Amino acid sequence: MARYFFDVHDLKLSACDHEGTDCADRKSISDEALRALCQIAADQPERYLNQKLRVVVRDAADRIVLTAALDLSTAWHIDHSQAAAA
Repeated sequence: MARYFFDVHDLKLSACDHEGTDCADRKSISDEALRALCQIAADQPERYLNQKLRVVVRDAADRIVLTAALDLSTAWHIDHSQAAAA
């Protein structure tokens, strides 16, 4: 198993992973990146509304091996008075 580093980036913050996570294969790297995006966005979804949240995965040689991104948005299709009546 190799160690990979999952750095998190949004418009206001970049957090580098200095510990890393052991991953067996490409699927486990991708799964871990997607899981991280979902967990981060779930904690404060309004913070990530209308902006891209990214996880950039590096290998032990500091090469970028994967980038995963999540875009959260909402779009109302009825006005407020119609939504309140529903």
